[in-house]
Amino acid sequence: MQTIKTHLIETFDKYRPRRGNIILLSAGVIVMTMGFAAFSIDIGYLAVAKGQLQAAVDAATLAAAMELNPNIDQTVVESNVKAAATEIAGLNPVGNHSGLLLDPAVDIELGRRDWDSGNSTFVFNFGPQAVPYNIVRVTGRLDSVFNAGTGQTEDRRLPMFFAPAINHENVTLKVGSVATYQPRDMIITLDFSGSMNDDSEFKSCNELGHAWINSAIDQMWTELGQPSYGNMPYAPTYLTVEGVPEDPGNNIPHITVTYRGDEVDVTSTMSLSKVVLKDSSGGYLTFDNLSGTTGVFQDNKKIRRVWVKSGSNANISGDTDGERFEYDDADIVEYLDLDTVTYPHPSGSWTSFVDYVNDSGNVGEANYRYMYGTKCLINYWNEQKPMYSQTTGLSVCSTQPLTAAKTASDVLCDYIAMVEADDQVGLSIYTHSSSNGAILESGLTNNVASIKPLYRNRQAGHYDNMTNIGGGLKVAREELENNGRQDAYRVIVLMTDGVANRPSSNPEQWAIDQANLCKASKIKIMAIALGLGADQDLMLQLAEITGGKRFIVPGGGTIAQYQAELMQVFQEIAADRPLKLLPSGY
Repeated sequence: MQTIKTHLIETFDKYRPRRGNIILLSAGVIVMTMGFAAFSIDIGYLAVAKGQLQAAVDAATLAAAMELNPNIDQTVVESNVKAAATEIAGLNPVGNHSGLLLDPAVDIELGRRDWDSGNSTFVFNFGPQAVPYNIVRVTGRLDSVFNAGTGQTEDRRLPMFFAPAINHENVTLKVGSVATYQPRDMIITLDFSGSMNDDSEFKSCNELGHAWINSAIDQMWTELGQPSYGNMPYAPTYLTVEGVPEDPGNNIPHITVTYRGDEVDVTSTMSLSKVVLKDSSGGYLTFDNLSGTTGVFQDNKKIRRVWVKSGSNANISGDTDGERFEYDDADIVEYLDLDTVTYPHPSGSWTSFVDYVNDSGNVGEANYRYMYGTKCLINYWNEQKPMYSQTTGLSVCSTQPLTAAKTASDVLCDYIAMVEADDQVGLSIYTHSSSNGAILESGLTNNVASIKPLYRNRQAGHYDNMTNIGGGLKVAREELENNGRQDAYRVIVLMTDGVANRPSSNPEQWAIDQANLCKASKIKIMAIALGLGADQDLMLQLAEITGGKRFIVPGGGTIAQYQAELMQVFQEIAADRPLKLLPSGY
């Protein structure tokens, strides 16, 4: 019994608590906890300060990049860049400083970024030799920084709260940022359908005025070298046919007949006795018991043949009704001496042209029906034979609205070449007979000057009269996908003056499908609806799908007005150069 008691006492003594140990342990834990808390506060403060420093440097770099300009003295650019970066940095608080201090001589660098097509990569160079500048690098530091304003070196290190307890009173920080205008890969996608010369045709007389249309075609005639064919005048004139010479000894008069389609103006040197008209349906209309030497004789149909009896000329044409005058298309061609001249272009003919003048409502709208002249011939080419395969050489003519589109494209190309921002440009034209419905006239190139002659040397309806908007987008998208630079801002500048009508099945949906494919490839569409006939709703939809923008250049005004508006749109697109921050390692 005593043994058991003794064992219990010994066991109790073995596990008896040691007084005071828990106090020491608690004190150690508290100190450790406070140390971790202090460390966390300093680390958090450091993280916030570094974030502020990076934000300040990014803002300064972007502000500096906005001052890049290749077209002025680069020493001025350098001064402007450094001033902008220094100013914006100073407005951004960092840690315990009210603004970031930059040493312009050390912290701000200018250089160039150029595309190396051989290696498919960008090459970076910094320094005064890398001009004109197109890139800026800014370094932000919290250490010993020279203050150019005071001429003194300042200690800008970041003070810690608790780290001094372990002999770390200050921390230095350094971050960098590089900015440039993001290079663009841009495909200009132009509508070259037949309607792109409508504002230089007789059909637009009521909308734009007879004076404007006549002046426009006059200019085309001059640009074509003032061609002349047969004895046809330039200004449209009713055809006057001279009869046989007067023979007083045989009582044979000299007769002239002026042809006006469904009426003729007859003049004779002797008294008229009878006039017979044969119309296009084969009917005859006779005017007899006449007196006087002149008269106007009218049918209700197009006149094809006229007999004029005067003096003693009853059998002069082998008929008994006097001298005969023929007005079939082939006869009119002969009267104008056009039968002695080869028709100058691959498609069309002189008889087709004469028939056009006689029957076209648009010629009638211009008040030139049955009037023959080179002015009407030029309108015939514009309206009926605009394709290059039909009428060559119309690209030199200032037809509208095509010339306004060409001029606006010049503005875009000139600006891109001027800013030297390493942009690339290509050209897609629709519609075309290819399976794509469009043609890539030029792939992406930084030789922007090579683009201009391509669209300048194309005419309205150059390849096809129709409007395949989806085809133009497809060709442009595929070029950007296949040959665009990964780091570039990709954009399609799409313009049309009409509505999609190719392919024949669902042409609008075809264009929308292409816009969705553009969206998937991060390609924006800048859509321009030109004139009253443009499908503004479709152009808006195409732009919105891709996050782009629609521009409306309305018709109904003067050509000068919409040309100015179109140029303003292209200037806005040209100036839309997104800035981009790059990794600071460059």
